[in-house]
Amino acid sequence: MNEDYSYFQGQEFRTSLANYERMLATGEPAELDSEALTDIAEYYAMNQRMEDANRCIQYALSFYPDSVDPQIFLSRQQMFQGNQEKAWAICNAISDQDDREVLFLRAELFFYFGENDRAFDLLLSSYLNAEKEDAPELFYDAIALAMDYGLGDKALLWVKRLRTDYPDYTDAIALQAEIHNYRREYQQAADLLRENIELIAYDIQAWLQMAEACLWLENYDDAMEAVDFALAIEPENADALIMRANILLDTDRLEEAHEYYVRFLHYFPNDERANYLDSQCLIDCGCYESAIGRLELLAAQPGSAIRGYVLSYLAYCHDQLKHTEQSLHYRQQAEKERTNYLSTLFPDLYPEGDNTEEPLSSD
Repeated sequence: MNEDYSYFQGQEFRTSLANYERMLATGEPAELDSEALTDIAEYYAMNQRMEDANRCIQYALSFYPDSVDPQIFLSRQQMFQGNQEKAWAICNAISDQDDREVLFLRAELFFYFGENDRAFDLLLSSYLNAEKEDAPELFYDAIALAMDYGLGDKALLWVKRLRTDYPDYTDAIALQAEIHNYRREYQQAADLLRENIELIAYDIQAWLQMAEACLWLENYDDAMEAVDFALAIEPENADALIMRANILLDTDRLEEAHEYYVRFLHYFPNDERANYLDSQCLIDCGCYESAIGRLELLAAQPGSAIRGYVLSYLAYCHDQLKHTEQSLHYRQQAEKERTNYLSTLFPDLYPEGDNTEEPLSSD
């Protein structure tokens, strides 16, 4: 799971978001600090609402021009656009270079632009020089950042060091399990969590990593039990909701899977993967009109890597509903994409087409 959904479900964030959106709608002033406004911009960006994100971050800068958080947002925005010089210029212009988040911004810029060793040196040095009470969390976040950039070998070495240096820091157990899962060491992840079951009994992330490991090991009952423990701790945890939906989808319990995707999408309506997988549930259940609603939302997202597949399924749904003109329209649109799913969905019409595998799966 690459997104931190749980924070954006929290009451504090939801209150800030409601206050900000009420301000936009009514003009009523809202007391929001730069951190809250940056979080709102991040939420909009995660939901593919970039105009709203940019407007929010500019509003933050108009009130807090020297604040760290909005400038980090802008630097990362330039980073994702490939503008290395601009990203570094914004980073280096931040007045408080000792801020912890600036440290992680600098490390991420190194990672993103291929200077991994410089990032490692910066993060390790910061850990070694940190106050004892701050060091475990700082190193945890450094390991998570390395994981974000696919550096599983270093992440595993570091998490073992973290557990050795701070054996009472139990959050590292779930993190190590996550790294094992990333490295496809699913049995090791499950064994680690079972060995420490008393220490992780109320750790939602640990239960989710257990579910992930069991899912890949095709131990579906154990996976379901693990995710149910997570939901018992926090019934509306988004990561747990989508994990349960994925397990149900993999075990062909399609109507139940759809229910959990709907619960997840209540919080994150523009999530690409959840919309796509839910559309598969709806198609397999024969609910073509409902599937079209999901797929049209995806088709409207600019620059999507799965656009050809989405258009293919739109053509298929309309074909099943005998909407001949609409089906033809979407087939023609799908043909223009670099990859599509037409040869699988319409084998009689595209016998030698691209038989690319599904772009997104529940695994």
